[in-house]
Amino acid sequence: MLEILESQKKANRRQFVKVLTAGGLSAALATQLGHLALAQSQGVSDLDVLNLALTAEYLATDAYTRALTVAFPSNIRDYLAEALKHEEAHVKALQDTISGPFRATPVARPQFTYGDLQFNAANRLKVLETLVALETAFTGAYLGAIPLIQNKAVLSAAASIGMNEEAHLAILRDAVISLGGRVEGPQTPVGRAFAAAITPEQATRAVQGFIRR
Repeated sequence: MLEILESQKKANRRQFVKVLTAGGLSAALATQLGHLALAQSQGVSDLDVLNLALTAEYLATDAYTRALTVAFPSNIRDYLAEALKHEEAHVKALQDTISGPFRATPVARPQFTYGDLQFNAANRLKVLETLVALETAFTGAYLGAIPLIQNKAVLSAAASIGMNEEAHLAILRDAVISLGGRVEGPQTPVGRAFAAAITPEQATRAVQGFIRR
């Protein structure tokens, strides 16, 4: 039974790497971490999870920073400014954990691209929908990471950040609806009873193309 559980844990770790590295993240991290081979042979360490999460938080800070250049109503803009502070706090916490207790070098911040999306008033809904997609991916990724993490302090931090990202998702859904847009599922801020761990396919749709090659 223990062998079966250990085998499942390693399989779950490999799945988590696929989730966060889908659509470009693997290329960015392979050159900076050199840890992706580990996912195929020995499983993924807590440090690998931290660096993958840090890359996702870099993307979050970049996306919110760009969104703040758009002329949103004051209530939405106030939320975006506060959410950016949250994401910056996540980045710092992850960096401090990696460089402190883990005595390692945090992964470098990649350059990001958003394809044809222009961050301007004409694309307000598209900008918010992009943030919804990202927060959906972030929430699912943290949820997927929880059963993979061994260090209890890291586990607690991941759960805490995941809850924060879920709150962001609800507020962003509400912002989309308030501007006349539509969201997936019920047209309410909280659209699901249970958050779902992200799948590789969902991650690809959410993050593909955001990392500049």
